[in-house]
Amino acid sequence: MDREKILKALIDWNFWYKEQFTGYPRNYSKQVLDIMKSGFVADVIGVKRSGKSTIFNQVISHLIKEEKISPFLTLLINFEDSRFAEIDNADKLFSLLHIYREETGINGKPYIFLDEVQKVKGWEGFVRSLIDRKEAYVAVSGSTSIINKGKVREVLAGRHISVEVLPLSFSEYLEFKGVQIGREIDLLAREEEIKKLFLEFLKFGGFPAVVNSEIKDKILLNLYDDIITKDVITQCKIRQEVKLRELSLFYISNVGNRISFRKISRSLNIPLNTVERFTSCLLDSMLIYFVPPLSPSLKEMVKGEKKVYSVDQGLSNVVGYKLNESLGSLLENAVYLELRRRYGGDSIFYYHGKNEVDFIIKINNEVRYAYQVTFTLNDEREIKGLKELEKKAGKKRVEKFIITFDDEEKEIDEIRVMKAWKWMIHFINESL
Repeated sequence: MDREKILKALIDWNFWYKEQFTGYPRNYSKQVLDIMKSGFVADVIGVKRSGKSTIFNQVISHLIKEEKISPFLTLLINFEDSRFAEIDNADKLFSLLHIYREETGINGKPYIFLDEVQKVKGWEGFVRSLIDRKEAYVAVSGSTSIINKGKVREVLAGRHISVEVLPLSFSEYLEFKGVQIGREIDLLAREEEIKKLFLEFLKFGGFPAVVNSEIKDKILLNLYDDIITKDVITQCKIRQEVKLRELSLFYISNVGNRISFRKISRSLNIPLNTVERFTSCLLDSMLIYFVPPLSPSLKEMVKGEKKVYSVDQGLSNVVGYKLNESLGSLLENAVYLELRRRYGGDSIFYYHGKNEVDFIIKINNEVRYAYQVTFTLNDEREIKGLKELEKKAGKKRVEKFIITFDDEEKEIDEIRVMKAWKWMIHFINESL
């Protein structure tokens, strides 16, 4: 191991001798620190460039500035840096930890952050050793969800808590734009500006690097290619790159639609088992998400047609193929991501009977909320679907909403019509 090269890399990434970029505060940093202090591993997962590294920097900055711990009691290793390439297994991680302790002379329990840790084979054994012996507070991050699956989950069973990082919410987007909304009067005064920014948010999404850039399209195209190349093709060792890209583009272009592997296989001329394998890799990269149908049958929920959504509506808009701009599908994707932030992906379903309901939220195994999404309310589809679901629910109370871009807020047969841009910045109370 090249000790000098490793030390220089550590100096560059850590707060030991200089400030590091911390960006705009996000709520994730408190979650991560609370988990670490509770003695669990915080595993921070999220698509590439969603802000995971910056969140680690925010946690470290808080520890140093607010809790007054020594900068040398924090250690961040970013495995995207090629200078750490030789740290490719757990034994070398232990060697690096020894170098860190020896050179800094720390006396205490350090906070250790391992960024893009999936690049190190057997890292979970290293982390378990630190946690079990109470030698450090630990957080790890990865751009693929495999860091909390399979063998990793077995080794760290009962020792880790996941935090999913998504691109910016619309509330965070406004903060990045310097728009502060604290009161109803602020909202009224800047309504037209906020609606204009919301349209921009729908078209270009919430990746932090995109928000204030003048080259949004180029950044999104480059980011998409980076995810496909590094986190899908390389990670999954895929040889049929052209077919993988065709499948990925199909998903990105069809957000909000129900999909069938068999139909995709026939349409794209890709073998069914290849479609299934490639889809698993795309899901692991967190580029796309699936929403299952709500059904009393577990088999139907597992095997039924799922709806597909993108990790960022801006990616779908810029990368996906389209005959014309579909703001309705972009709005539906943005609503899905907001619901995922609020309730978690495992709580979201859709309903399909004679009519359809875009999103159903289950809490404690009970259907609590139902959402229809439409850019503007101009037909009965949304209302019919919600009423059909209400009949299925029987006596159970389900709160029902229709989310539009900017339609008049009103109530129709106990169905609340809400403006998406207001709902997303929490200026609407969902409780009736």
